[in-house]
Amino acid sequence: DPEYGTLVCHCERVSRGEIRDALAGTVPPRSLDGLRRRTRARAGRCQGFYCGAAVRALFEEARK
Repeated sequence: DPEYGTLVCHCERVSRGEIRDALAGTVPPRSLDGLRRRTRARAGRCQGFYCGAAVRALFEEARK
């Protein structure tokens, strides 16, 4: 799956595939904070400064 080769959060090395799977799980996260706890995206050194917009876009897209 090429989605696992595309890093969204470089600090924690979280890929688009990991975020997609977390959002499509049986019990999906209800907030960005819940997504951070499951995948560690936005939890690295930059605290979401570089990846925050991309993570939010993926989260909002999955909620539609």
